[in-house]
Amino acid sequence: MLENNIFLPVFLIVLGTSIWVYFDANSIGVRKGQLKGVCDMEPGGWAFVCLLVWIVGFPVYLAKRAELKRINGKGGAPVAPPLAAAPPAMDFDEQLRKWAKLKQEGVISEDEFNQKKKALLGI
Repeated sequence: MLENNIFLPVFLIVLGTSIWVYFDANSIGVRKGQLKGVCDMEPGGWAFVCLLVWIVGFPVYLAKRAELKRINGKGGAPVAPPLAAAPPAMDFDEQLRKWAKLKQEGVISEDEFNQKKKALLGI
């Protein structure tokens, strides 16, 4: 009696997830030749494996899904636009020498020099 009560929900889960795998693989753009080895399947192959050997096929599909999305450009982290080239800045030593010379000449105070030094160091 217990076997009859559990068979239908398990069958519906296996069938439902296998159908989801088929449509998900189609939406990602999965094609044969994208992966190496036994995982090199088209959407129908993934659905078939999930239907027949669900306990192995479904977890393997979930594990490979991120790689398939990356291969087909359907997800992952958005690509950041390239940074604009920064104008050439004086190097740290030159700037520090410039401020030290101004302090030595009395143009800026010791406190102003320390503030500029901290700004150069990013503190």
